[in-house]
Amino acid sequence: MMKKYFLKAIIPAIAFTVIYFLIDINIGRNLLFGDYAIQTIIFIVVFMLGNYIDDKGWNSWKKIRSLFKRKKAD
Repeated sequence: MMKKYFLKAIIPAIAFTVIYFLIDINIGRNLLFGDYAIQTIIFIVVFMLGNYIDDKGWNSWKKIRSLFKRKKAD
């Protein structure tokens, strides 16, 4: 089940890491490989969670409004 979400997240995560790495090189900041690995893992987890929530319909405006709507008293 999670394989589908992982595959959707891996390409944007790699692109994010490469772009972030190139920007770091341009401004002269040198990070360790572990720093980029941790950022990539966090990106993948957040992206997977976003895709999962999107598939389940939890990010719809109707659901968000229902969280803040007052309950009517009988």
